[in-house]
Amino acid sequence: MRSNIVEQFRELDVSDYPNFYNYKTPLERSLWILWVAKEKLGVRKLDVEQIASIALEALETSISSESITQAFRRAGDKVHVHYEKRTRLYEIMKSGKDFLLSQEKGSMQLYYFEHDKPFTSKRVLSKNILENLRGELEIVDPYCNERTLDILKEIKNRKIKFLTRLDNLNENKKTSFLREINEFKREYKNVEFRNYPYTDIHDRYIISSDFLVLLGHSIKDLGSKESFAVLLSKTMFKNITEALVENFNKRWRESTDI
Repeated sequence: MRSNIVEQFRELDVSDYPNFYNYKTPLERSLWILWVAKEKLGVRKLDVEQIASIALEALETSISSESITQAFRRAGDKVHVHYEKRTRLYEIMKSGKDFLLSQEKGSMQLYYFEHDKPFTSKRVLSKNILENLRGELEIVDPYCNERTLDILKEIKNRKIKFLTRLDNLNENKKTSFLREINEFKREYKNVEFRNYPYTDIHDRYIISSDFLVLLGHSIKDLGSKESFAVLLSKTMFKNITEALVENFNKRWRESTDI
């Protein structure tokens, strides 16, 4: 069973859960393993040896069996102890999940873009925000120009779905931008652009595997005016992120390729 569950953990998509590596203590990391095993694999209880093996062989993190045992002794109602053939098996409880969510690092982050600092703002967006997001990026920005492409080209080896509205540009700018997009797509094949035809698209946001990013201004305008970017953890702000994901998917289906 031990080797089997390790293999299962290696193949799991855990993008819907808090980042394991943001947790530092044996208790936090052990609870995370119990949580994922219970909800993703249907394995309700594990012993400390199994937890240690998963941490080491699937997550490349060393946690000793002794430190796990000591952590669980102080865990209170975060775990429930089962006794089977003189072996202690541990199951995470709701308070354990709530504890992990409350301990999640960076559940909300705020970035400030100063007026008249477009170069600095571009670097903050690229290096401090976009590079640290995980998984595929889904971006909604109804107002674009060539500077938008300058930002997108910095995101390498990531699939990007970019939804915009070309009718927000006048005819001359639209023609120029379409020409730029066609040249961009030849070189950067990881980005897919679609045009949304309706007027009910105003907000700017980015959806990743772990965060929702709310932008105060369009990407092309960052640094031209004072604005903010707010990063919300998808696990801590589940309702709003699920609504925006559903909305994005609906609009993406209603859009046409650029």
